[in-house]
Amino acid sequence: MAPIPAELMSATVEALRRHAPYDRMDKDTLEYLVPRLSLAYFPKGAPVTGPDDGQAKNLCIIQRGHVRGEVPGGTDARDLVEYSSGDTFPLAAIMAKRAVRHAYVAHEDTFCYQADAAIVDELVRRSPEFHAFCTDRVKTLLQQSYELLQTSYAKQGSAGQTLNILLKDVLRREPLRCAPDDPLREALRSMQGAKLGSIVVVGPDGAPLGIFTERDLLRLAAASEFDPGQPIRNCMTSPVHTLPPQATAAEAAVLMAKFGIRHVIVEQEGRLAGVVSERDLFSLQRTSMRGIVQSIESAGTASDLVHAAGEIRSLAGNLFAQGVAAEQLIRLIATLNDRLTGRILSMEAQHHALAGVRVCWISLGSEGRLEQTFATDQDNGIVFSADGLSSDQARLRLLPFARAVNDTLDQCGFPLCKGNIMAGNPDWCLHIDEWRTTFSAWIRNPLPQALLHSNIFYDFRHVWGDAKLALELRDWLAGELTGNQRFLRAMALNAMEARPPLGLFSDFVTSGKGEERNTIDLKAEGTRPFVDAARILALAGGITLTNTAERLRRAGEQLRTPREETEGMVDAFHFIQLLRLRHQQLPAQQDAHPNRIDPDALNELDRRILKEAFRQARRLQQRLALDYQL
Repeated sequence: MAPIPAELMSATVEALRRHAPYDRMDKDTLEYLVPRLSLAYFPKGAPVTGPDDGQAKNLCIIQRGHVRGEVPGGTDARDLVEYSSGDTFPLAAIMAKRAVRHAYVAHEDTFCYQADAAIVDELVRRSPEFHAFCTDRVKTLLQQSYELLQTSYAKQGSAGQTLNILLKDVLRREPLRCAPDDPLREALRSMQGAKLGSIVVVGPDGAPLGIFTERDLLRLAAASEFDPGQPIRNCMTSPVHTLPPQATAAEAAVLMAKFGIRHVIVEQEGRLAGVVSERDLFSLQRTSMRGIVQSIESAGTASDLVHAAGEIRSLAGNLFAQGVAAEQLIRLIATLNDRLTGRILSMEAQHHALAGVRVCWISLGSEGRLEQTFATDQDNGIVFSADGLSSDQARLRLLPFARAVNDTLDQCGFPLCKGNIMAGNPDWCLHIDEWRTTFSAWIRNPLPQALLHSNIFYDFRHVWGDAKLALELRDWLAGELTGNQRFLRAMALNAMEARPPLGLFSDFVTSGKGEERNTIDLKAEGTRPFVDAARILALAGGITLTNTAERLRRAGEQLRTPREETEGMVDAFHFIQLLRLRHQQLPAQQDAHPNRIDPDALNELDRRILKEAFRQARRLQQRLALDYQL
């Protein structure tokens, strides 16, 4: 190892600034670091460090070259890690003051900047950016990718602001408030004087109890219940929907879309902190969600709904370009699509003889997980119950209704499922007892087709109709599967077939034929390992949630997994979703290859994050392999 010559100090600072986290660190910290670096050379095949060296002593930053780490005795790609120019390792071992778990070897002639562990401790103390990178590498890199996306959007000349803004930064004035026993007359005078369309009703402790808006006033007038002397508690809307000040505008948008409301209460430590209106949120960007929701609710024909579906895609594309996080954006897409689907179902129900039949429309697959992207087909079914009718008689009434809904969804841009997993198929329009029989058969005999169906159907979620049927079925299924090691092991074995495409001799393993040659399938090879593992963890723990991120977080709590480890997996999953969304926005991909990308077409930052995301997927699969002795 050789110290860096003084005349190269400035050049070294600039070289580090091209890579995370050094591009975020202040000049003084970098000028502290660089003189303390040495430059080490490792010829191809030379060891860099390994488990036998004891506690990790040196931080390595690859200046040029390629380093591979293998778990001693490991036999497959899951036991490998790879680092190339700009990568920093072994951070986890240095932070934990332990030996490395991999044997690191130069895969080609490699030059590394090195610093001893004491310098790392000082960097953590001096630089919040370096500390964040050490503890949450994926989140730090992911944030940079979002910022690049937003920069690109800004260059296109958009004047819109992002919905990633925190609610505390949206609040513009002190909220109007009153006590529950105040007369309605006084509340209206306060609203008129402040020129506001809402007033929050708070208790003696400052907790928000309800809200009264102009919409409530119209409701009272229409029902001939307007009595200005009555206490406002009699006419307020309660309970209220609240978020903390640290929540984002995008989260408030999802809440508004889900419940059809126009105001969200900002609550801090149980007390009213402010009110955010739909007008506040959508002054931040050009497309109005209010208009979309109104278009859906007022739709009277299929063509009206087709137009509303186009507006949803337009809004989602706009928010994506603004840099709204993948988790929030996908949830917003799914929430608006739920409203659209619900309106289609309500309209079609008026034209079919459904009286006497309890109906629950369920979404499956990615829709059931609230993880729809821009390119998604239909996966749905019906759970029903009927008094005085046999299952076959009730099914005869429901199938024409279900097929009409499937056709309208197809017109709205949700293609018919090629595998015919739709409510219009009599196989998936079943009495609740028939669903139990079907699920039980899959559990008893976990053959390949049963496992394939389990991966789709066990993510079911109520969308419209009698929610109690879905809840009853979900609770029953949780009881059947919790602790069922034989079936869960079969699911885990099936999940291990979707290996993250990390290569032995290259960054990525590509596949495909023809136009898809040398590409990666971000759905089958990227998100599926996370989705499958999260489903198994949820079913094993009796967790009734269907969303992948929520399943991982809840399972992490049950298993007492360190929060940063769980969030690293969640962030990795959402980064792959981000790449899918970005790719699907390209006009050439919207109908061709919505989930396949050429990794060589990615910029250097996104390639690095994608490698790290696949490593997270591999770690998750390693956990399954350990749990189920695969």
